[in-house]
This record gives sequence, C-alpha cells and structure tokens, in this order.
Amino acid sequence: MSKEENPAQVLADLKVTVKSVLLATLGEDGEPHSGYTPFLLDEGDVIIFVSQLALHTRDLLANGRASAMIISDEADSSQIFARTRVSYQCEAKVVRKEDEHYAPLLDRFEQQHGKMINLLRQLPDFVLFRLVPHRGQFVMGFGKAFKLTGPKLDEFEHARSA
Repeated sequence: MSKEENPAQVLADLKVTVKSVLLATLGEDGEPHSGYTPFLLDEGDVIIFVSQLALHTRDLLANGRASAMIISDEADSSQIFARTRVSYQCEAKVVRKEDEHYAPLLDRFEQQHGKMINLLRQLPDFVLFRLVPHRGQFVMGFGKAFKLTGPKLDEFEHARSA
C-alpha cells in the first residue's frame, strides 16, 4: 500500500497541514450553527480557543456537544465532491484558566498560529475548549470512507453506510 493509499498516513498528514477546524453545534432553540476556528491537537483531542460572541461557543457552553471537521483545502483537491476530510462527534470540555494545561496549550497555540493569541488571551470572552472525540469518520475520496474505531479512534474500518 503506497503512502497515498495508507489511511493512517493520509489522516496524519491532513491533521498537520490544515490549520482550522469547522464546527457544527446545536443551539438551545434547536437551530443548527456552524463556524470555524484555528485548532491544535493534544493527545487526539481537538483544542480550540473561541469567543463567547460566536454562536457556536455559546452552544458548546450550553450543551457540550459538537461535530468537528478537518477538511483539505479546495485548491488542493482534484475532485470537489470528494475532498479528504475527517469528522468527529465530540464532547466539549472547558479548560479553565486555573487548569495546569491552560497556559501550555495557549503557548502551543501561539507557536502554531502566531502572536495574535497574546491579544486573545487578554480578552475576557475567550474560552479554551478540549473537544474529546467519541466517534469519527474519515474520507479519502470516492469509495474510500472509513469509520474510525478503537479507544483512540485510530483504527480504520471501511464504512458501509453513513
């Protein structure tokens, strides 16, 4: 199996090349909301730092659930209908300022996404979340969809249906 065909390698490459995650959340009124934000990965979890002015942040605080998608850039995709992507269904956990991981995670944000994080750290409406995936699906193209299984969602099982 070549590197291009190895799902584990393609997924690993996707996670290090894409800098933002798409979020889907559900509001308290039952309305769906979407958004995007820069992210980083920490032990398989998706870490985001978002403003409470955003609807998706308010939804995360209210119900603690989200779908997170990391998707290849349109410009890098030979087929717009089959962009490489991974979607996770997640539990959203707030990382509080007092938490021992809070500062180191934001330091990593600065390393990966630049100095803007220094300004955002000072704003009182920003919240650090750990999105903990409990289910996932990875798509490499037509006929190359996988259900992610195993305790770390790092095992690939060909998807037979959605």
